Amino acid sequence: MCASAEEFTAVLSFWDPLKADPKSYGEVVLQRLFETKPDSQKLFTKFADLPKEQLQNNPDLQAHGGIVLCKLTEFLQGGGRDKKTLKDLAESHAKQHKIPRVYFQIISDVIFEVVVEKIEGFGTDAQTALKNVLKTFQTQMGEFYDELGFDDK
Repeated sequence: MCASAEEFTAVLSFWDPLKADPKSYGEVVLQRLFETKPDSQKLFTKFADLPKEQLQNNPDLQAHGGIVLCKLTEFLQGGGRDKKTLKDLAESHAKQHKIPRVYFQIISDVIFEVVVEKIEGFGTDAQTALKNVLKTFQTQMGEFYDELGFDDK
C-alpha cells in the first residue's frame, strides 16, 4: 500500500515541530528505540556499549537522531517520489551498516509513538496518514534492499 499525496500533505501539516528541532526529537526517538528494543543499540557502533545515562544529552546521539528525522523530512517533502534519497539511505544501511530491514518497521513504530505523544492535536486522521506514510517508507526501503541483493530475511 502506498500513501496518497493527501496523506503526505496531512503529515507535513503537523511536522513543523520535528522539522524545526530534529536533534531533540531525534534523540527522543533513538532513546525510545534503545529502551523498547535494546538489541537495536548494538547496531549503532558509536552507542553500542554506552549505558543509558551516557546517552542522555549526548551530542552524537542528538546528531544522529537529527539525521534520521531530516532524512524522513526529505522523504515527506518529496511525497514519497524522491527515490535518490531512499536509494542512498538503503545503500548505506544495507552495505555499510548491515541493518536488517525489520528495523525500518521498528523505528517507524517508535517515530509514530513519539509523534503521537509529543505533537498536540495529532488526531485519528493524522495518525492514519502517518502510519500509511511510514509504511510507504518501509516498503520503498525494502524494494531498494531487494535491488541491492541484501537478503536479511
